[in-house]
Amino acid sequence: METIPDEYDGDDEATIKEGVVLSFKLAGRLIAPDAVRDEFRLMRNQLKNPLTAEIAARICTKSGTHLLKLVSPRVDGDHAVLRFDRPDANHRAAMLPSTNAPDIPFCKVVYRPLEIIGHASLSVVEYIRNPDEHSEAVLRAFAEVFGADVLEAMRAVLQSPPQSPLKLGAGEFPIIFIPRPCGGDLQVTPVAPATAFMGMKRITDPYFQKKQENAPPPPRGRWTKQAVSAKPQNISGAIGGPRVRFLATMPAGMSREESELYRYVQGGRFPRWRDQEAAKWVLGYADRLDADAVYNNSNTRAALDRAAERLIREAEAFISDMVYDASHLAGRHGLAEGKRQSPPDPASVLMQLRWGSEDDRERARKTLTSPHFEHMLRQSVGGTS
Repeated sequence: METIPDEYDGDDEATIKEGVVLSFKLAGRLIAPDAVRDEFRLMRNQLKNPLTAEIAARICTKSGTHLLKLVSPRVDGDHAVLRFDRPDANHRAAMLPSTNAPDIPFCKVVYRPLEIIGHASLSVVEYIRNPDEHSEAVLRAFAEVFGADVLEAMRAVLQSPPQSPLKLGAGEFPIIFIPRPCGGDLQVTPVAPATAFMGMKRITDPYFQKKQENAPPPPRGRWTKQAVSAKPQNISGAIGGPRVRFLATMPAGMSREESELYRYVQGGRFPRWRDQEAAKWVLGYADRLDADAVYNNSNTRAALDRAAERLIREAEAFISDMVYDASHLAGRHGLAEGKRQSPPDPASVLMQLRWGSEDDRERARKTLTSPHFEHMLRQSVGGTS
């Protein structure tokens, strides 16, 4: 059975700091399931003014999954938020408020993650947008402290489709035109989710840490901080610090030979031998075959054997190199070699050379399937029988 920390037995409100009770982040205050109403009372007593239904509706109206003020501080306040929920998701996306500074304390009430023992840490806004079996108990406690009208005002806004912005700030918004299938263009303005701002900050914070003595060096990268506004709280009280940008460089594109090797490792065809001289060697061998058919003496036969041996030797060397490179590539990228096909024989490799004309290709085919070449393949150590 979980125990309740002693600090929760009779909190002295005078000793509780406002930043601990009113917060956009986890406050580190574990709450017993039957003490949620007491925690809401502490939050209410830290407010300088009461949280009314009008304020609650305003906060929710100006909350969204995407905040346009992150793109331009000149966005009109009535056209500053978007709310998108993926239709294929089983929960609604996280939202952040974009209110004026006087409303930030109230935002810290309805957006504070409540660390209720035995339950996920959710805010009042999340309990309304993504209800679970514990939502009604939490929302009932909220209504008992802040008023049923406040809860109903929040529900009415959060459970209704949001208003669409009708105008954008001039200058800062990127515009992309996408052709429509039936003619004309569709104007698209990309906007990042509001949670990406602080999410990026959490990811990059370790990269800006100072090196500590007797500690591992902190990670480093090419990061740049860019101020979005002199007062980020005017965009959202839940956002602090400057925006962080990073430089991402794409890996160099593969050469044709590299891409063929990668495809072979993945089960594709064997790479093509691209030595321009090899095709000349095959055609030279074809000339010697013709000469041997006419003269048929020891000199022509020896020259013919040497030409065939050279072709087979060079082709086998190419095959061996490709098999070695394929194994090295698979190991470097963690690719399974089971997909890889068996390497071809020298005749197939030679036949895949580039030929100047169809006549040359046909001549090479007849040469590489001739009885003499097949005999030399059987005689070679690396050939096929």
